[in-house]
Amino acid sequence: MSAATNSEIRSDLESLARVWALSGPLRGKVAAGIGYKFLQSACLGIAFGAVIWVVNKTAGPESLTMADIWWVTGLMVISLAGQTLFGFLSVSNSWIASYETAGRLRLTILDHLAILPMRFHLSRHQGDTVTALTADMQMIESFMSDALPRIAQAFGLPLIVLGFLFWQDWQVGLVGLASIVIALPVFLWSSRRLAKLGIRRQDTQAEAGARMIEYAQGISVIRAFNRIAKGQESFGEGLKAFRDISIKMDDELTAKLVQIGKLLLLGAPLVIGIAGSRHIGGDTEVGTLLSSLVVIFALYAPLLGLIGVMELTRIADASLTRIDRIISAKPLPAPKAAETPDGFDLVFDRVAFSYVPDTPVLKDVSFTVPERSVTAIVGLSGSGKSTILNLIARFWDIESGQVRIGGADIRQIEAEQLNANVTMVFQNVYLFAGTIRDNIALGKDGATDAEIEAAAKAAQAHEFITKLPQRYETEIGEGGSTLSGGERQRLSIARAILKDAPIVLLDEATAAIDPTNERAIQFAFAELVKDKTLIVVAHKLSTVQSADQILVLGDGCIIERGNHDSLVDADGLYASLWKRWAQAADWRIGGKA
Repeated sequence: MSAATNSEIRSDLESLARVWALSGPLRGKVAAGIGYKFLQSACLGIAFGAVIWVVNKTAGPESLTMADIWWVTGLMVISLAGQTLFGFLSVSNSWIASYETAGRLRLTILDHLAILPMRFHLSRHQGDTVTALTADMQMIESFMSDALPRIAQAFGLPLIVLGFLFWQDWQVGLVGLASIVIALPVFLWSSRRLAKLGIRRQDTQAEAGARMIEYAQGISVIRAFNRIAKGQESFGEGLKAFRDISIKMDDELTAKLVQIGKLLLLGAPLVIGIAGSRHIGGDTEVGTLLSSLVVIFALYAPLLGLIGVMELTRIADASLTRIDRIISAKPLPAPKAAETPDGFDLVFDRVAFSYVPDTPVLKDVSFTVPERSVTAIVGLSGSGKSTILNLIARFWDIESGQVRIGGADIRQIEAEQLNANVTMVFQNVYLFAGTIRDNIALGKDGATDAEIEAAAKAAQAHEFITKLPQRYETEIGEGGSTLSGGERQRLSIARAILKDAPIVLLDEATAAIDPTNERAIQFAFAELVKDKTLIVVAHKLSTVQSADQILVLGDGCIIERGNHDSLVDADGLYASLWKRWAQAADWRIGGKA
């Protein structure tokens, strides 16, 4: 959970300016929603004006006439009609603006997340990003659709009432304004004090969301190891922390509401006292005294309602801060002078890289992969095999050296072109909720049904797909939960075949596949890598025997290279791994065969 920094603490005016900036082309609707809410409040002032006019009329020497009654009735009708009309216009404009702004902002965040380095994603809880796109966006929607108009509404009636008081007796009006002037800086100071607490509240909510996602996704492991109580305890701790910070924020808010409310309402007895003393002294008419008594609470009640918006404002501001953390995160640097690969050979030139500072994973790694050749990377766990594939796909940027494709530094290749040239098949396949057709079609925009089926046939997936109830229209659930591991892997290969990228990266793609599925997947791989530049990471050494070259990693360096036969004859680490693999191949439960 990130602690709020001083730069993240904004004043109310800064928060309003931030929302205004986010509104972009919808600022007209935002301004209209605020303006109409102000007019709705002002229309209520017409009703108070009519009442005051009656009070002054009856307090004076003249009597009310039937014409006066009709005049007052007309003002009341205008007031009611205005409140209804402007209320509707305010709601329609504010809600449309809030939903469209939130929708645009969500799309902006998703686009930005796609270009951020993996370091950003791996350093955050999954629930943190999910909360930013859901709960935080909902808070911003609520602020724009409800809180902003309520702020405008809080000023409409008081401004009319103050104007009336100054018009009747400027001294009475000045006393009415005094308590507002005194309370305003206290309100702004208190709101800023709550800002840090609001950020902590939203961060704690994200932490609780992360634990909820972790509990839901790991429920099979939790049940298998009979750790349901422990899992619930962890989730419960997250909820308790969120509850505690919410209560603390409400407690502080309540205390500040009482302080600000006392300062505001102090104006009521002062106005009554001044108006009364001036009437006794003969400086004002009885009508002025009575009308002051009538409108004084209409001056302060809406402003007290404004105080109630403080919590929503601070939480919405905290949500904006959390979203800013994503938007302000720097993506991988764009090419300064875009280069186009001349071919699809691949070169690592003295590459160094580390995930954690001062803990190198790769040290001065150099090798060349000729175009349309097969290179295998083997080594002990943690030696940096998968890291090499991640650097080729530019999931991370190297610290020193160069990675070149067709002579072009991958950092100077446009991201769209690099992604088009490289496809990666992971060990842990992820399929999206939707149909089988949709998941395969991710490999190519505008893919036809014939192309999708051809890719599925090449990936040895067509046969099992046609046995499903809805064939290619079968819904497979999030993560492909309704399919076996081998079936998911074949769909991922079909997706890669459809993409038809010239460089293919395979990362332990058959490590957890049963022999039957592995045979089908080997056929699928043969189709996938035909005439491609292939780099494969594998623990099953039998799958890389025929590679054109094998790179052996040890402690972040290439310690051996060659083909299978030469490496076995060299009697180094590869020969040792091959011997262990051959021994393990004969292993049986209860002893060796």
